[in-house]
Amino acid sequence: MSKINKIAKKLVKLNIKEVNKLYNILEKKYNIKYNINTLNNNISTKEVKTNEINQEKISSNNSSNSSFYDIYLKSLGTVKLPVIKLINNITGVSLTESKKLIDNIPSLIKKSIALEEAKKIQEDFKKVDAEIELKISK
Repeated sequence: MSKINKIAKKLVKLNIKEVNKLYNILEKKYNIKYNINTLNNNISTKEVKTNEINQEKISSNNSSNSSFYDIYLKSLGTVKLPVIKLINNITGVSLTESKKLIDNIPSLIKKSIALEEAKKIQEDFKKVDAEIELKISK
């Protein structure tokens, strides 16, 4: 097993306190800072097609009476911390609660929000390499 794979295996097993401690060390000691706006936003062709299909579903469903959507987290990227922080920022729940949401995928992130806000949130999740699903709120 390669050195990188061993490190990756160890990283995904970290709990939220350990992730925060690692983040603080990287930021203070090595001046590595996380900025959601500067993340690499490359998406594979398959993901692009999936997102296009989801957008079409939203557009076709938008003609119905409901204009509010529930946001469900479907999958994570390779790094959990940015997703945890994004959920924390969007919902206002604690980092611990945010971690619980990503540990129990699929999970409801936000309920009954307008389409415009849902699309903005969907873009934010794309930036951290996570996938969400928008469902018409009942």
